[in-house]
This record gives sequence, C-alpha cells and structure tokens, in this order.
Amino acid sequence: MRDFAIVRSIDGQMVEVVSLISDACVTCTSIECAKQGISFHVINKKNIPLKENDIIRIGFSRTLKGILGLISLFFPIVSSVLGFLATPFLAARFDFTVNSSSQACMVGIFFVASCLIVFLVSRTDIHFSHPEVLQLM
Repeated sequence: MRDFAIVRSIDGQMVEVVSLISDACVTCTSIECAKQGISFHVINKKNIPLKENDIIRIGFSRTLKGILGLISLFFPIVSSVLGFLATPFLAARFDFTVNSSSQACMVGIFFVASCLIVFLVSRTDIHFSHPEVLQLM
C-alpha cells in the first residue's frame, strides 16, 4: 500500500482516493493500480476536513499494526509448541518412534510451515479493515 493518495470523492467518513505514485511504488508488487488510476476507499475517522484533489497520507492504525505484528511473532512460536506436543499422536498415526530427534524435526516442520503461512498471508491483498486518513498534506 502507498502512503499518499489524492482525494477523488467524499461520502461521509468514506473517502474515495487514487494512489499517488511515490517512492513506495518502487517496491510495491501492484504498481498497476497507481498507473491506471484505480481508486479505493479509506476511512476518515479523525474527521479531517477534506475536499476533492487534496493530497492525504493514509495507512492502517497503529493498534492494528501492533496486533498483526504480535500475531506474526507468536503464531510460529505457538505452532512450534504444538509440533512438539503433537509428535506422539503423529508417531502413532504414521508409525515412527518418538525420540528427541523426531520431536525436534516436528518442531522444525511446524515452525517452517507457520512462517511460510505468515509470509504468504502478508503478501496478499486481504485486508480486514479499510486504511485510515492519517493527515492532510
């Protein structure tokens, strides 16, 4: 997502914006949205007085960023613990012996799988909320 956008229309707290091509576009994988002028909606929770063609700074709230950061940190750790605890059940199901090396292997598999899940989810365009208007430039 880009940091800056141009206001196209305002409907209460919902603001339709178009991405402003900036330095952030250099590393973004969906540069086409800025080139084609595809619009998207943001929320003006702070009730900043806006008008059409204003340049605004947008982003997600710090609370949401913090929660997502904690999830991406603790999900692999919890998955590793689950891999350790699941080793006896998986050993019975797939007929292998439970020892320290098999437990370490399961911890590693669960850790790598959960890190891969976090990586893939973070690269998608799935958003649980709209970005917010942070400030008027």
